[in-house]
Amino acid sequence: MKKLLLFLPLALTGAAASAQTGMDTLLWADFETDPSTYIQTGIYPPGTTSDTSWYNYDVDGLADGSGSNRPGEWFWVQPYAPSDTLTNSGAMGSNSWTNNSAQYVENYLITKSLQLIDNTAILYWKSAPRQTPRYCDGYTVVVSTTTNDISAFTDTIFKASEYVSLDNQNAPFSYSSYTFFPTTGFIHGADSTYTEFDASSDSSRLYGKLRPFQASLAQYSGQTIFIAFLHRVIDDNLISVDDILVTGTDPTGVAELEQCIPFQAYPNPASDRMFLEYTLPGSAVVTLNMFDVTGKNVRSESLGRQAAGTQRHTLALDGISPGVYQVQLQAGNGIVNVRVVVK
Repeated sequence: MKKLLLFLPLALTGAAASAQTGMDTLLWADFETDPSTYIQTGIYPPGTTSDTSWYNYDVDGLADGSGSNRPGEWFWVQPYAPSDTLTNSGAMGSNSWTNNSAQYVENYLITKSLQLIDNTAILYWKSAPRQTPRYCDGYTVVVSTTTNDISAFTDTIFKASEYVSLDNQNAPFSYSSYTFFPTTGFIHGADSTYTEFDASSDSSRLYGKLRPFQASLAQYSGQTIFIAFLHRVIDDNLISVDDILVTGTDPTGVAELEQCIPFQAYPNPASDRMFLEYTLPGSAVVTLNMFDVTGKNVRSESLGRQAAGTQRHTLALDGISPGVYQVQLQAGNGIVNVRVVVK
């Protein structure tokens, strides 16, 4: 059963920012440069309990209805409001314009795993719909306390509402003229802040400016979690998220191994074999797994205990169909991933 644990749409003011003083940064992504080096796109999250990769997956498979050939999943994009564009070079956007009013868009942007050792952790982020109030996109911030499999994200900590209908055509600037869902969610622009006039469209639409939010993660003290930004709405337009930050107490030594394993695969793409190279900071039992885009494990190899230092392994690709895969290296408690292409 899904749980609604917390709804906390708070603006990140100076007081909130100062609350971060003395806290460790557990996660930070500003999307100012291309995030493809750490986000696994188009690969179903493997359902692991600890993972240093982010995942970006399109569940619905619906085509873009705008004619702009937008990707089906979250994608790297400039912010939408002109003032945001001047000060930000990148954000993550997702499209819900599908011309299908019967099926939900369902796109997951999933963070790496986060170990929270006490109740001090706080999630900060910014978001903005492309338009509001008409065609305003909503989204949800959800948490998994088990694995990064999509089905494991059962806790909701924030909900932004989406546009459903304009009920009073004579007052298109009045948010009370609209129906939004859910009725208890945050409605971007309803308080007359974080919007700009959109001269390119009709008077019932405004640009949504990036607005800061925060949510406490105190209820997850002592647990390892994954956070997902879930864009699950019906046929609106665009949403963006930016500057995702988690502060808290750094779990000293616990995540050390998984943070310092350089891992590369070459040649990439490859057809018959691929060479894997990685450097272990200490002796560890090593396992390799290879997943296809649906999350199916297509190859698994146990390499036994290996010594500290640089290790090399030849990965045979016989019987592996052409396509995009994720090769996962598990060394002790550390897990690292690399995206590969078999041709």
